[in-house]
Amino acid sequence: MRIFLIVVIFIIIMLVASLLGAKNDQAVMFDYLLSSMEMRLSILLMAFFASGVLLSSLIFTLIWLRLKWRINRLKKQQRTTDIASS
Repeated sequence: MRIFLIVVIFIIIMLVASLLGAKNDQAVMFDYLLSSMEMRLSILLMAFFASGVLLSSLIFTLIWLRLKWRINRLKKQQRTTDIASS
């Protein structure tokens, strides 16, 4: 349920940003490693914001999974220690 709520909030933020950016028709030249392209500033900012959110979510998920696995391993170790000591 929490993940669903986060996704809904993210979609709402992206919609509000796109609605606000729709009024800004200024085009900018975006130069990247292989080529360059002309895009609207609002779309470029929205793309970078979305990629930052996705990248930070991926990093957070990997850290969270590593900690969950460590907790489960320690719980299993504690159970085997408790059984051996009884």
